[in-house]
Amino acid sequence: MPTDIDDRTRAEALLAGERRLLEMVASGSPLPIVLGALCSLVESSSRGCHCSVLLVDPGGAGTARLQHGAAPSLPASLCEAIDGRPVFPYWGPCAMAIHQQTQVIVSDVATDSRWEPGEWRDLALGLGLRSCWTTPILSLAGKALGTFALYQHEPGNPTPQQQGLIEQFTHIASIAIERSQSEAALRIADEALSKVRSELAHMSRVTTLGALTASIAHEVNQPLSGIITNASTCLRMLAEDPPNIEGARETARRTIRDGNRAAEMIGRLRALFKKETVAEAVDLNEATREVIALSWTEMQRARVIVQTNLADDLPSVTGDRVQLQQVVLNLLLNAMESMADVEDRSRQLVITTGQDDDRVLLTVQDSGEGFDPQNLDRLFEAFYTTKGSGMGIGLSISRSIIESHQGRLWAALNDGPGSTFSFSIPRAVGDF
Repeated sequence: MPTDIDDRTRAEALLAGERRLLEMVASGSPLPIVLGALCSLVESSSRGCHCSVLLVDPGGAGTARLQHGAAPSLPASLCEAIDGRPVFPYWGPCAMAIHQQTQVIVSDVATDSRWEPGEWRDLALGLGLRSCWTTPILSLAGKALGTFALYQHEPGNPTPQQQGLIEQFTHIASIAIERSQSEAALRIADEALSKVRSELAHMSRVTTLGALTASIAHEVNQPLSGIITNASTCLRMLAEDPPNIEGARETARRTIRDGNRAAEMIGRLRALFKKETVAEAVDLNEATREVIALSWTEMQRARVIVQTNLADDLPSVTGDRVQLQQVVLNLLLNAMESMADVEDRSRQLVITTGQDDDRVLLTVQDSGEGFDPQNLDRLFEAFYTTKGSGMGIGLSISRSIIESHQGRLWAALNDGPGSTFSFSIPRAVGDF
């Protein structure tokens, strides 16, 4: 009877431990912690055994290598000696089990002829380890992920109970390792996708600015021409007899003003070409005015009448100023392009800012051709465009930027001609 009670208690503890391990795996606990808990549970269920989990590192040069996973009670010297070894059958039973994808039983390290006196055998015997039973951990697809091993200080073979433990916990180890590798692969994929999005956003920004080249040249050329004219006037006034000091002083002031205008324009361009992401408090009204100034000449050339309704005391938002300006610029160009063929009415463009509870809103309304309501869901898809020369990434990138600011970007048809594109993002924390 006492034996039956002990067996039942042991089985209940093992079941509870298995449940805890699976919960750790499901909750995303780090793999080393999961494998360490697994080894400790097995050791508590099989007295006198030391448990080890080794992983397979595929290796960048094509040679798979052993990698330490967990071995809570084994000497550190053994783990250090095994870690990084190539998966060749001659280097110990774990490497052989992985290579042959079959269980390897070493009943007596001292007499097993598969390992002549040498590095692994001498190391194991030097640590007092006389038997080793190692089983490959396989993925669902049959790929070797590592090994699950039990060591003893006495020669011997695994009992049926120990074989059951090996099978049970080799399976749990495979679940934990595959889950960890899948999450790592997803992280790498997310990082790669994020990099692609960033590059696309930058390409969109450069492409968008390409459409404003004439406007940019005009905006920069105006203050530069003013500087040359003012400098010439100043020299002429100083050459008068007597010199016109007051007039020269005034023209010098105009030269400084025009120099600042040129510097501000170049500063806006440099900012919009940057790739960095910087979170800061952004005045959306001010950011919008800068974008309007940058594209003003182009809008005049396109005969667009611009009206701004920028709310007073608009709360600031937290985000990347350049990215938000890119969204505004994309929406302005989108509106201008939608009105390019309009001849029977004025090309009216209205930019409005406001607030709604804890969110700041910006809308760009045009009097253009609008869009097909059936294509509303596709407007923000990457590479979808209704323009013959469009790339179809402007609105997609804009939505990605706004969503990264915990906001929303949407479109709607006007009651009259044209459409309205709007976005809303949370106001800065504390700016209430």
